[in-house]
Amino acid sequence: MLRRRLLSAALASFLLAMDVVLLTLFLNPEVAALREAHALVLSLFLPYWLGGTLLLLALAGLLGLVRVWPAELRPAVPGLPSFTTFALIVLGVAGGLFWGNLVAYRDSLPLESLAALRQSLAGIVLSALLLLAVAVNAWLRPQRQRGPSAALAVLSAAAALIVPLAARPTPRAAPSPVPLRTDRVQPPRRVVLVGIDGLSLELVRSGVEHGRLPALARLLRRGSHGSLRTLVPTEGPPIWTTIATGRLPRDHGVKSFTRYRLRGSATLYDLLPKGALVSWLEHAGLVGRVPVTADSRRRRAVWEALNGFGIPVGVVRIFGTHPAEKLQGFMLSNYFHLLRRDPARARQSLFPPDLLAEVQARALDAPDLDRALVARFIERPAEAGRDRVPWRSELLERALAPDLTYERAGRVLRAAYDPPFFATYFYGLDVVGHSFLRFAQPEDFGDVPEAQVRRYGAVLESYVAFLSERVAELADGLRGDDVLLLVSGYGMRPAPAWRRLLGAISESYPASGEHAAGSGGFLLAIGAGVRSGARIEGASVLDIAPTLLYLMGLPVARDMEGRALTELLRPEVARAQPVSFIPSYESLAVTSAAAPPDRELPPLPDEVP
Repeated sequence: MLRRRLLSAALASFLLAMDVVLLTLFLNPEVAALREAHALVLSLFLPYWLGGTLLLLALAGLLGLVRVWPAELRPAVPGLPSFTTFALIVLGVAGGLFWGNLVAYRDSLPLESLAALRQSLAGIVLSALLLLAVAVNAWLRPQRQRGPSAALAVLSAAAALIVPLAARPTPRAAPSPVPLRTDRVQPPRRVVLVGIDGLSLELVRSGVEHGRLPALARLLRRGSHGSLRTLVPTEGPPIWTTIATGRLPRDHGVKSFTRYRLRGSATLYDLLPKGALVSWLEHAGLVGRVPVTADSRRRRAVWEALNGFGIPVGVVRIFGTHPAEKLQGFMLSNYFHLLRRDPARARQSLFPPDLLAEVQARALDAPDLDRALVARFIERPAEAGRDRVPWRSELLERALAPDLTYERAGRVLRAAYDPPFFATYFYGLDVVGHSFLRFAQPEDFGDVPEAQVRRYGAVLESYVAFLSERVAELADGLRGDDVLLLVSGYGMRPAPAWRRLLGAISESYPASGEHAAGSGGFLLAIGAGVRSGARIEGASVLDIAPTLLYLMGLPVARDMEGRALTELLRPEVARAQPVSFIPSYESLAVTSAAAPPDRELPPLPDEVP
């Protein structure tokens, strides 16, 4: 009996392991299945097959103890006791994985892959329903002959593999872009782009209404603002590559913080199935992570389009800009603060490297921070180990010191090159939101000690005030024809109860803020020709790249998926500059990213799992 039940569990787990492999191939449509077969078997199939078999056997033993079904019940498939039950469980798990990844990666997968995923999910659900009918029939009519039911059970289980296997589309080559001739353009205005992720319209309104964000209140009166729709999954690299390209992740190729490499393979996988315990495979050494770099982007960014028309640019810390690209102007990559002490690698983070020494001299570590500045956020922090709040690592090391490092470095570079387009990025508010939202909104968590609320409750809003002052300084330095865009790719919301429960069970630092479910961001525009005190409605992160090109006097590419937000400008200004279009910027004769780094990059400490 045990041997037959082991065989049943092994066959059912085979279905699960194969569906995980097939789902991985759906998420990576460019991967050649036959060429990667050995890595897929070693890193995905075998762990799920063996682990699933053991779990099903353990479950069968547990159910046998409590006698869920009659002991005399004959199996639906002769010689395979519990196979129908095991297969039902497996197909339920597989269906949940397919559905969850279909929802999570709807902006990241090609449309034909999304359609095939839906077909596969429908096939798995139908197979599960047929198996359920077989199981109910066996339970209601235990003495009936099993021939037709057994055949139906086997065919239903097989269909859960055959349908996804047949549905996977063949990758199609992208059409060749239309060649584009460019002339040198004198932009009608200068543009400054400032990124501050973790800032939402609700957070801004709350702080302004209570008088705690005076600098931001002044900026709101000067310009137009509104909420900004974001993408799912809500992660910095894909969202900021969308902001830079005007394309969805399915087109521009950056889909997360990292890509993956399976053991025994040199192929990079953009995605692995969400909810499939990938972290366990990493701990087992079967899966490795590779940070996203500049060569991960498959579409032209705004700065490349501007360079194509002879307009110099300056780019500081935008995601996916390492190694620094060779362009007209300057670029400081988002890895500078991690590599600055290694001379050879630090040179890869700045182009041109002429001012590397001056930029390195502006870098700050947590011990370098002024005590009076730190006191703005936390006046009397608790002693180490007293309340388990890692305020030094989160506030000082991961947020404040890097933000100030890039701000100071950006000042040096901007003063030296003075480009018409300048983009910079502050990541600290995201870090602070992840760690300190629970103290700012204790009513949404219910388990926050009052002493911690008094000590850390003002950190989040104080950081918003600090960054709004930095933006106000940039705004005050605008020239007569300048425009500043403040963009937050997403906002923060309280972590769900299940995540907080996991933290409590593991006795780790309690979960606080998150943005995984598409929390909306924020947009503010001020400067020459911008409407004062106006609201922006219906804007999306897809609209930023077309808007930047429009403001710089360039045509919008028709293969971009957003629109130019002309309503930012006063009507007479917008009428004087109608939107123009070109087919694409993909054929621009501009230099692409520099060569990939010669050594593996350290993981970004900014990444939050």
